[in-house]
Amino acid sequence: MKDKKLETRFHEMRAKKNNSVEDSFALYDALDVVPLNEMMGRWHGSGFHTGHTMDGALETFNWYGKEFVDPENVHPLVFKSFGKTLFKVNPSLMPVRLATLIPSTKLWPLRYLFLLVRFLFQTKHSKARVRQIEFRGKVSSAMIYDNLPIHDVFRKVNENTLFGCMDYKGMKQPFFFVLVRD
Repeated sequence: MKDKKLETRFHEMRAKKNNSVEDSFALYDALDVVPLNEMMGRWHGSGFHTGHTMDGALETFNWYGKEFVDPENVHPLVFKSFGKTLFKVNPSLMPVRLATLIPSTKLWPLRYLFLLVRFLFQTKHSKARVRQIEFRGKVSSAMIYDNLPIHDVFRKVNENTLFGCMDYKGMKQPFFFVLVRD
C-alpha cells in the first residue's frame, strides 16, 4: 500500500510546475533505493520542477535521457537530433555551471544552434560510471560523472521509473529529474 501511495504522490507532484525542495526531498527520501543491476539500459529523461534554474534546461536542448551500458560505462547525456537519431554528448564540453545560474527556459532559441553544431559536443566514449553510494541516509545507485563534480543519485518509484537528484558540488539548490526505462 505504501508503494502505491508514494507512486501516486510522485505522479501528482510531477504534474506540478512548482514543487518545493522540501516536499521533493520528502518524497525522494521515502522512496526505495535502486540496486545497481536495475540501472542498466537506456532511460528517457524529463524534469521534475522545483523552481531550479535548470528546470527545463535539458529538454530545451532536446535531451533524451541516459544510457547505462554496465557499471563502468555510462552515457550521462543522450540527446535526440532533428529526426529520431540519438547522440551522446560529453558533459565536460557543456556549460553545466552556467545552467545552474541562468534560467534555461530563456535559452530555447539555442536548441537549433546546438543541434546544428552537435558534432562539437558528441562522443562515443562513456563519460560516467555507476556505483552504490550513501546519500541522505540511504545507499542507492548513483551515476558519477568522470570529469565533473556531479553525482546523480537515484530512488525507485517503480520498476520502470526512477527519481533522480543531481548532487553538484557548489550548487545551492538540488536539481531533480525523472528517468523512465525504454
